[in-house]
Amino acid sequence: MPLKRLTILLFRSLTVAATSQYGSESEEHKATEYNRVKQRVMLIGLLASMIGGAIFALSGLPLRISERIDRVSPNKWVRRSIFAAFLTVVELIASLPLGYFSGFVVEHRYGLSNQSRSQWFAEQIKGLAISLPFAAIGANLILEIIQRWPKRWWAVATSLALPVTVLLSQLAPVLLMPLFNKFEPLKDTELAMRLKRIASESGINVASVMQMDMSRQTNKANAFFAGMGRTRRIVLADTLLKEFSPEEIEVVVAHEIAHQAHRDLWWFVGLGTVFTGGISWLVDRVASRIVNQYGEEFNLPSMAHVSALPLLSWLLAVVAFALAPLQNLLSRIIERRADTYALRLTNDPKSFKSAMRKLGVMNLADPNPSAVIKYTMYSHPPIAERIARGERYERGEG
Repeated sequence: MPLKRLTILLFRSLTVAATSQYGSESEEHKATEYNRVKQRVMLIGLLASMIGGAIFALSGLPLRISERIDRVSPNKWVRRSIFAAFLTVVELIASLPLGYFSGFVVEHRYGLSNQSRSQWFAEQIKGLAISLPFAAIGANLILEIIQRWPKRWWAVATSLALPVTVLLSQLAPVLLMPLFNKFEPLKDTELAMRLKRIASESGINVASVMQMDMSRQTNKANAFFAGMGRTRRIVLADTLLKEFSPEEIEVVVAHEIAHQAHRDLWWFVGLGTVFTGGISWLVDRVASRIVNQYGEEFNLPSMAHVSALPLLSWLLAVVAFALAPLQNLLSRIIERRADTYALRLTNDPKSFKSAMRKLGVMNLADPNPSAVIKYTMYSHPPIAERIARGERYERGEG
């Protein structure tokens, strides 16, 4: 009997792998090829960033740059802000060639982008303008914390992560996101009421249901909750509204409702805070050793000196990358639970499966990535697994 059951389960898994695709070999091939290109570009960018970041941080150049900036103003806050702005601009310029290839050339090659070249560059400049004040504030804050609490700065910084994250979650939908897209009340009032109704069934109060002109940038589809508390709203991309049926939109939104019902945002914030603490502690251990033992050799006066910012930033990126698979694992667990909730809330596995297929085709998601790619890079279960989850529910298995 155990052998028979094992054979049945193995047959089912092979059948799912063979049939839970997009229904078209050309579409699946296109998605697989697109993801391979994007992953190779990302790997090249990651290696370039790691190697270039290390060379720059330990070259002594940051100290020479900071000394030149010292002549501009006697105010340390101004000097730190200028240095942070300089690093932000240099980082953008260094990443621009690969960013342009991946974000513009490849997206156009596979029919995903609707932006002109000038529109794409305009968004990069807009993003830079937004990031500059955050970079200046962040640099001043972290250096001041290190200066005041040199042994416990990582703990102080971690304690600030939670309120800062919550604040940005409140402000982003209201102040930042409208800078890139137009948001307006959903024109389909019947659908809006329908989505509000299923949200209320889960005890979720929604301030409004909005639509955004995502098509100005891409042909991909998306839906999400934005904001917290009084600013909480459902946002639907116009691309989603155009290609999905009301039933399919409902199951997609039900997945997002699950995150609200399970308070997953707070789980993500909490997990992020824990990871921030662990990453900051590791950065402190490594950076303090480098500065204490090799500070003179690498022209690093102290961790609280502005010239140490590139080193801290580089170490932060390295440690965060190393811990990313664990973060993705926890995220996939939460996303699977949200899929299960959506199926139970709507009791519509047919629409769930068709919605997953459409999302996969429109976003060119690889339905069956390799195990290495899945475990290291995927924060959501692959599309084939999500469709298989709908099929199991349809058979009454969950």
